[in-house]
This record gives sequence, structure tokens and C-alpha cells, in this order.
Amino acid sequence: MRFRATLLAAVLCVAGFAAAASAQTTINIATVTNPAFVHTKAAEWFKEEVEKALPGKYTVVVHHSAALGSETQVLQQIQLGTTQMSVCTTGPIEAFVPEIKALEMPFLFPTYETADKALDGPIGEDLGRRFEKAGFVKLHFLDNGFRNVTNSKRPVKSPEDLKALKIRTMEAPTHLAIWRAIGSNPTPMAWPIFTQLQQGVIDGQENPIAVIHAAKLVEAGQKYLTLTRHVYSALVFVANKPFMDGLPAPERKVVMEAARSASLKGRAFIRDNEVKQLAELKAAGMQVEENPDIAAFRKVTAPVIETNFGDTRKLIEQIQATVK
Repeated sequence: MRFRATLLAAVLCVAGFAAAASAQTTINIATVTNPAFVHTKAAEWFKEEVEKALPGKYTVVVHHSAALGSETQVLQQIQLGTTQMSVCTTGPIEAFVPEIKALEMPFLFPTYETADKALDGPIGEDLGRRFEKAGFVKLHFLDNGFRNVTNSKRPVKSPEDLKALKIRTMEAPTHLAIWRAIGSNPTPMAWPIFTQLQQGVIDGQENPIAVIHAAKLVEAGQKYLTLTRHVYSALVFVANKPFMDGLPAPERKVVMEAARSASLKGRAFIRDNEVKQLAELKAAGMQVEENPDIAAFRKVTAPVIETNFGDTRKLIEQIQATVK
């Protein structure tokens, strides 16, 4: 009898542990970048905060380096609910939330501060509502810096110098339009692109200083860097809406705050390290054109803005009014 009681107690104990384990919620976050990039750093900072604030309740798994596919594929997974979150660039989001391309317009944001003012205010809230219509939740905005162009062929001072060069762009119509307007041969391609640059499949690419530095593109033959700062590269901490809606209110608040905190750390990381990273690129042998003909780049890309209508055009105009 005593044996049976002991056995029953053991079974109940094991069952209790199994129930506790099954009660733990897993949050899968996918990024296409390795741990040196701000996308993945922000995901790791989020993991630390959530697991510390809700011990035993949540396990956050960060899938980095495109382990779950391209950003477009990850966004599809988030819509389906098989992946819960990502920190991704806005370009691929355009296929799901068309109005997001307002942020991708050339020379729209003059400074980081003006971008923060727009995205942390009513414009960011408006975009957030549009995310929800697509089955997402916009947790917070961060950024990757301002985009600049590199190439392996020649120094670039003006749009004319980029004629016919094969420039890798994100898989986003707006970015293709910008580089066609400049006169290069834009080639949409999922990240990473080190091998394609190294093998000469493409001549160059455009990305913020942080990406050019972290990806060691100088080692892939990218000898020339031009500080065009042509597009502000916003990132979005994005989640599956049904997943977020299903969280208990106190836990949802913790998750939202952790995403906000991680995003603000991400902003600081990009901005605080930009000067140092640029100096290190120069030291590694990259030739940097710090004063390109920005007026010429503005002129040839201005028609891209004029092709927008409806809600996207309204958002662009609101941003223009906000950043003045």
C-alpha cells in the first residue's frame, strides 16, 4: 500500500513537472543577420529582458543569420503564426503593408532626430494600425542608420559615376525605383551577399555604415564607399497579431516594454558607433567619398516620390511637414 502511494506521488510529481513545462511559452524571433548586427542584438536584448521579467514563463529563441529564411519568408511565417517575431528592415514589409514605403523615400529624413520625431509620434501610430490590418503588430521602430553605396569598380562622386553598375538592393520595389532613377543596374537579392560581391556577380550594394562594417564588405572587394545617406533605414520590431492578442494583459505589457527597450538600445548602438566604424573601414583600406554631389542625387531621385498617391502620399507629406 505504501509502495502504491509512493508510486502515485511520483507519477503526480512528474505530471506536475510536465504541466509546468508545457505552460512555458516559446517566442521564436527570426533575423537574417549574424550576432554582430543590430537586428540580432535587439532580439537578444529582448530575450534577456523578457526571460528576466517573466522567469519560467517564456523562452525566447533567436534564430539569426537567415536560419529561417529571407526577411520576406520570415514575414510570411509571422503572418501564419509559425514564427512569432522579427527585427527586420522596412523594404520587404512593403509587400504586406504598402504604406510603409513612405519611410523608404529618398532624402526624406535629414537627421536621426527627425526620424525619431516622426516614428515615435502620430505617424508611427498610424503605420502601426496598418500593420494590424496585415496580421502584424508593430512593437517599436529602431534603425540601421542611413544607407550609403559601396562598389568594387571606381570612386563615386555623382549619379553619373554609378551608370550601369550592378548594385544589390533589397527585394523592394521602392529601392529598385531609386536605383533605376540613379542610372545603375539594380539587382534585388536576399541577404547575405558577401559571396556574390566577392565573386563579382554584383559590383556593389547600398547599406548603412553599421552593416558595411559588420559584414566586412571591404574583404569582399568593396573598395569604394560614398556617403550618400540617400535613405533612412528604419527597422521594425514586428510580431504576429494573434499571438500578441492572446497574451495575458500584464505579460503583453512586459513584452511590449521589452521590445521598446531593446529598440532604443538598438538606436543608441547604431548612432554611438557610426564614427568609430567609419574610421575602421578607412583603416581597412576602404576609400571614402565624404562629400558627394548630394544635390545631383536628390534631383535624379525626386521623381520616385512623385509616383506615390493615396495614403502613401499623405504619409510622405505628413513626414515632410513633421521634419521641417
